Amino acid sequence: MMRIECKRKLPLLMSLAFLSFGQNISAAPIEEIIVISSKQAAGISTQELAGSVVTFNEAALKQSFTVDLVDIGKMVANAELNNVGTYASYPNFFIRGMGVNGSTRTNDPKVGVFVDGIYVGYNAGALSSTFDLEAVEVLRGPQGTLLGRNVTGGAVLVKSKRPGNEFGFNAEVSVGNYGTTEFNASVEGPLGKNVFGKVAFVKMDRDGYFEDNNGGSIDLNIYPDGMPDTDTGDKVGMDLTIVRPMLRFEFSDNFEATVIAEFLKNDAGSANSQNVAHNCVPIPGVDNRNIVCGEGSQFLAQNRWGYTPPDDKYEINHDLIGYTELETNSIVLDATWDLGHGIVTTIAGYRDVEYNSSTDFDGTPFTIFHFNDNKEEQDQTSIEVRYSSTFSDRFNFVVGVNQFQQNYSIGERRNFFIALNSATYSETEHDTFGIFGEINFNVTDALSLTAGGRWTKEEKSIDIGILGSCELDFSSCTNNASNEKDWSNFSPKVAAQYQFTDDMMAYASWTRGFASGVFNARAATLDAVGPTDPESVDSIEVGFKTSFLDGRGIFNIAYFQADYEDLILFVNNPCDNCGASLINFNAGEAEISGFEAEVQFQPVEGLRLEASVGTVDPEFTSIKYFDANADGVVDSKDNALARTWDFQKVAELSYNVAGTYTMNMAQGGSLMTRAAYSWRDDYMTDLYNKPWLQQKSFGLLDASLTYTSPNQSVRVSVYGKNLTDEEYFDYAADVGTLDSARWGGAPRTYGVRVSYQY
Repeated sequence: MMRIECKRKLPLLMSLAFLSFGQNISAAPIEEIIVISSKQAAGISTQELAGSVVTFNEAALKQSFTVDLVDIGKMVANAELNNVGTYASYPNFFIRGMGVNGSTRTNDPKVGVFVDGIYVGYNAGALSSTFDLEAVEVLRGPQGTLLGRNVTGGAVLVKSKRPGNEFGFNAEVSVGNYGTTEFNASVEGPLGKNVFGKVAFVKMDRDGYFEDNNGGSIDLNIYPDGMPDTDTGDKVGMDLTIVRPMLRFEFSDNFEATVIAEFLKNDAGSANSQNVAHNCVPIPGVDNRNIVCGEGSQFLAQNRWGYTPPDDKYEINHDLIGYTELETNSIVLDATWDLGHGIVTTIAGYRDVEYNSSTDFDGTPFTIFHFNDNKEEQDQTSIEVRYSSTFSDRFNFVVGVNQFQQNYSIGERRNFFIALNSATYSETEHDTFGIFGEINFNVTDALSLTAGGRWTKEEKSIDIGILGSCELDFSSCTNNASNEKDWSNFSPKVAAQYQFTDDMMAYASWTRGFASGVFNARAATLDAVGPTDPESVDSIEVGFKTSFLDGRGIFNIAYFQADYEDLILFVNNPCDNCGASLINFNAGEAEISGFEAEVQFQPVEGLRLEASVGTVDPEFTSIKYFDANADGVVDSKDNALARTWDFQKVAELSYNVAGTYTMNMAQGGSLMTRAAYSWRDDYMTDLYNKPWLQQKSFGLLDASLTYTSPNQSVRVSVYGKNLTDEEYFDYAADVGTLDSARWGGAPRTYGVRVSYQY
């Protein structure tokens, strides 16, 4: 208890420490950032947008030493932007309590990721790198009107930095602990008349935080053969390469087009799972390999073989040396044509993914649950054409159409206790068409009204060979289940905004969001293929935004309540021939409410203070019961089990504080000091509320010191993340009768970075 109390006081102590640096001199106003999600012709700043949004420009990304979107999540209240854990480079995003806690690819995310205006349908590789980005934007709450389906929780928008008109060069080299080396560079400039180019390059190598060193112990009374020798020495590292070439064409004063390509390759270790022991006591004189342990029907390796996992969360003991091979290729065309009375924007894109992996899911030196040599492929195409106009001082609007199509194939080979080897293979097609529009009308100089909507038509189909229908190498598969389904949906939005002064406004909005029904690529039975019904949400939000002291301070606060119908959830249930079977189902109705508040303040020159806080209060209001214990009958036992459900990855309280102080040095140049602290309350990672899968509250402290040369071309930094070496995990899972495992978060890391900019 004392430990937690001390950490809650830490942000206040940090703030007082930063205030002591201040001098009684004037400070500049906080820079306005134009949001990229409004799609309006005139552009809207974060303080003008009637919604809850957190934006990061290039300077903010550099100052906070962000590497990927996971680092962004630490700075946003009511957001969990983590890796899925079971698969490297695969995001597992939650905003305002809504997301998908799993890695089955056919389970569409509820937090959409958009890169350069293109929706990322298959999220592998979407964590990417924040180098050479112009902006990252985190939108909280449903965004269906302008962004479409499957953003019932929110959205993350990423925008690459476009080529400039003049020659420029930027390079940075970083060296850190755990064998981390990083080299990033970009070069840009004119290539001809009205043609400008850029190439950005990212190279990152890391030995890894986790070491497979045969840790843990074996009870010889249960398993006389002793600990299997699986000391692989594997470090679970990564080798990431990204090349991002761009071309920008200025065909005329009012017509411009940018082509952005990206080629990503990541060769990495597999998931760093560690077996979770939860007080299972072996029974003397009994064959403990058949014992049922824990709540429901749980048994763990310490019962079956007397195995106790290592105490150190960065020690693992796997009998399978896993791997991840990820390649993505994408190209985007972003063209704008200013017609005078409005702007036509066309964004077209293509992306393909190849993802191969092997994973020791159980986290033990025994073959309990392995994914061996999984193979996945996806390709997608999309195009959006929209017209936005500031028709008059009182009237502006945006209308558009969007087409999205993707195909993906998933081959998974599962090993259960060596003897039960099986493979599944599925092919899925997915087509979506949408028409959207939003109108803003200024009734008076102070009052404005907004109305919008999006109509969506969606089709999905799946051909799947369930367990036992495929050769282990996927050379032949019998598609013993096929299904297709289409849906249509209209998602409206209305809002009102009142501008009390130039620096103070309030807003209220109501919007409806839509998540399409999902098929199950991991179905172990024909009944589990699906699809589910679609999920819908009605969300209200009331907010207040103000800037003060001539723009040197910003304060925003918002309250939200979201009511979900046919909420789509995912759970692993016991399975006789497969150990565990993923079940997709419509759980019923839920209500999620809470608030967010943010403040930024530059009281004196060189000093910037930031803080944000968020709360989330989730509740199941109506439950549709199903065969929760997988005994073949829906009865009172299932009802009782369903009443134990808890929301996953929902920290009911989260906050972040940061302070940055920059002082000019007598000999020239400047020195910047920054510290940031983020805290998350307890949350569950398992639907069935199992205590051994609960993430306890934790806080992460980061700090950096940066010297910038007098001409601002050279920067030298030392930085550290998770300086108190907090123990936490990114993901945890309970797998039917098989096992429980968790995937640890990053430990204390530190390094030195040198950058040069011309």
